[in-house]
Amino acid sequence: MPYRHAHYVILLVLVPAIAVAFTPHYFYDLPGASVAFHAHGLTASLWVLLVMAQSWTAHARFALHKALARSVLVLVPLFAAGGALAMQSMATKFATKSDPFYAMLGARLGLDDVVATIALVLMVRAAIVHRRRMGLHAAYMLSTVLLVLSPVIERLPLPRVPHLGEIVTLVIALALYAMRRRDGLPFLIVAALSVERAVQFETVAATDAWARLFSRLTEVPSIVVALLAMLAAVAVIWPAWPWKRRVAARSLPAG
Repeated sequence: MPYRHAHYVILLVLVPAIAVAFTPHYFYDLPGASVAFHAHGLTASLWVLLVMAQSWTAHARFALHKALARSVLVLVPLFAAGGALAMQSMATKFATKSDPFYAMLGARLGLDDVVATIALVLMVRAAIVHRRRMGLHAAYMLSTVLLVLSPVIERLPLPRVPHLGEIVTLVIALALYAMRRRDGLPFLIVAALSVERAVQFETVAATDAWARLFSRLTEVPSIVVALLAMLAAVAVIWPAWPWKRRVAARSLPAG
C-alpha cells in the first residue's frame, strides 16, 4: 500500500501546526469568532481528520475505510459551504475595514480560498473516479491536505519570507511526486497550483477590479452563499459516486 505512514505525518506534524497557527486568531477567542469562521474551522478540521483516518484504515481496517468514504458526500459540500461563509466574512471585514489584517489582505486571501476550495472539490471527485487505482486514489486524497499547508505555514511564528507557504507546499509536492511518479499527477497539480496561487496573490488578487467584486459578496445573503457553494460541490461530487453500479447489482435476479 502506498504512503503507509501518511497518517502519522498528519497527526504528528500537520495537526500540531494547525493548532499553533490558528490559536492566536481563532482558538484563543472561540466565543468571539463568527459563525462563518466556526463553520469553516470545523469542516476544515474534520476534513483533515478524515484524510488521516482514511490513510490509516486503508492499511489496517479496509471495511471501515469503505464505510468512512461515504462521509465525503456530506463533508465536502459542508466544507465548501463553510469556506464560502468564511470568505464572505473576510469580504465584510475587508469592505468595512473593521480588521486591519483583512482590510489589507482580505481580497487577496479571498481569491486564494476560492482557488483552494475548487481544487479540493475537484481532487475529491478525481479520487472517487480513480478509486480502483490505489496509488492514484491515495495521491488525490493526500493532495487535498497539501492545499491547506500554505495558510497554515503563513500563520506560524516563523521569519517572514514572501510566499513561504507556497514555497514549502511546492517542495513537498515535488518530493512526493519524485517518490512515486507513476501515480504522482495529483502532486504535480498541487505544485502548479502553488505557483499559480503565489502569482495570483501579487497580480489578479491585488487589482481594484477584484477588490470591488469581492466587496459585492457582502450584499448576498449568507444562506444563499452557503447553499450555492454546497450545491455546486454536490453537483461535482455526487455524480462521480458509483450509485448506478450498486443499484444494478441489487436488481440482478438471484441465482
